[in-house]
Amino acid sequence: MNRCVWIIVNRNFEMMLDAQILENRIVDKKFSPGSDIWTNELPELRIKDEKVQKEYDEFRGDILTFFLEPQADKVLIDAKIGEESEYLEKIIIRKIEEYEVEKIIED
Repeated sequence: MNRCVWIIVNRNFEMMLDAQILENRIVDKKFSPGSDIWTNELPELRIKDEKVQKEYDEFRGDILTFFLEPQADKVLIDAKIGEESEYLEKIIIRKIEEYEVEKIIED
């Protein structure tokens, strides 16, 4: 199984994405806002500071908008490790790792 890890950043936030590449599509997405927390959905964080909350909500919205684009999978798949891909001048996507997952050994 081919999987990759990307980091999605803007000027204030970053989100990690770990996903499988299957038949030229990005599937089995896992997101992490940090601290080794992973979820199948883009996290909705609650921040006490209203200004920071608004900025995070915009960041999250930019990521969601990116995934609605027809070329989103291609942008992620074609990315080279260490190179940056800018999306709508709002977020930067950087592939940081490619790896293979072996079949899980059953008991």
